[in-house]
Amino acid sequence: MDYLIRVENVVFKYHAQVPALSGVTLGIREGERFAVIGANGSGKSTLLQIMAGLVYPQSGTVFFKNRKVSEETLRERDFLKFFRGRVGYVFQDSDIQLFCPTVLDELLYGPLQLEVSAEEALERAHGVMRMLKIEGLKNRPSYMLSGGEKKRVAIGSVLTMNPDVLLFDEPTNGLDPRTQCFLMELLIELSEAGKTIIIATHDLSLVEELHAQVAVLSEEHMIEKTGSAEDILRDEALLLKVNLIHEHIHFHGQTAHKHLHSHFAVHKHENHTDKEAKVMDDLAKLKHLLHHWREHNDEHAGTYKEWAQKAAGLGNSEVADILATIARETEKLSKLFQEAEGKIP
Repeated sequence: MDYLIRVENVVFKYHAQVPALSGVTLGIREGERFAVIGANGSGKSTLLQIMAGLVYPQSGTVFFKNRKVSEETLRERDFLKFFRGRVGYVFQDSDIQLFCPTVLDELLYGPLQLEVSAEEALERAHGVMRMLKIEGLKNRPSYMLSGGEKKRVAIGSVLTMNPDVLLFDEPTNGLDPRTQCFLMELLIELSEAGKTIIIATHDLSLVEELHAQVAVLSEEHMIEKTGSAEDILRDEALLLKVNLIHEHIHFHGQTAHKHLHSHFAVHKHENHTDKEAKVMDDLAKLKHLLHHWREHNDEHAGTYKEWAQKAAGLGNSEVADILATIARETEKLSKLFQEAEGKIP
């Protein structure tokens, strides 16, 4: 099977002793949306930097369009120009990426280095500024920009080179909700224009929205599993194992209850405009909620019974009777939740 980017048995250690990647192998197809996910320190950023030819593994091989990417091959002028013109990298920290006097200079720098004519470079820069809605920033230095503005300029400095592949390291990190929404729409727009999109993230909602193919890195710096976003995000045991979700513990009286806890919901649909899929999506969420509510309700009923007995033991029969009544009514509510859940296919 032909891959645009192939990573084969890559090993990387910082200072030759701190493991970052341990025998990682994966392939990414042209035009694909691909996400590398894992906990902090799992090696996501390192893997993207290796794909981008910014750092080199101690062992293993990286290929781009079946051509080896290495320190040696990137010394070859023709291959260097070929590779840098087709693979763009957006750093997590925009301050690392921005160094020119003004925003316009940032956008012109890349294409000029690729020997694009000044006239075409300027045309590209103005087109990208319009697309990113940053025309009013063109004469500002980067230190006079907000975090969201810096992110747009950093992305713009890559887009003016018109690469085939765009790698984003933690693209939503530190962004306000409005800028996150803008970025999500931009990633989808770029993908629909034929770009290959690769992200490193622990933002599971971003992975879900992109409907990406996913590679999961373990805290041992190895590929734990690959698959579709839907399959990966529904595997709660996997996400718990790799520290992307956690167990939430809460107490009812002296009893501790544990639940898997994450800050996203998995939506199952093939087409955002498909009304039938949206209905099925909502029904699936409702069924999940009913089951979740019933579980909590059963726990509450048990807690009320427990404290009814304690109240009786303390000689307060009136409170004990009230709590026993609440427990019975709560159990009835659980049956209603179960009945409603059973009515949903």
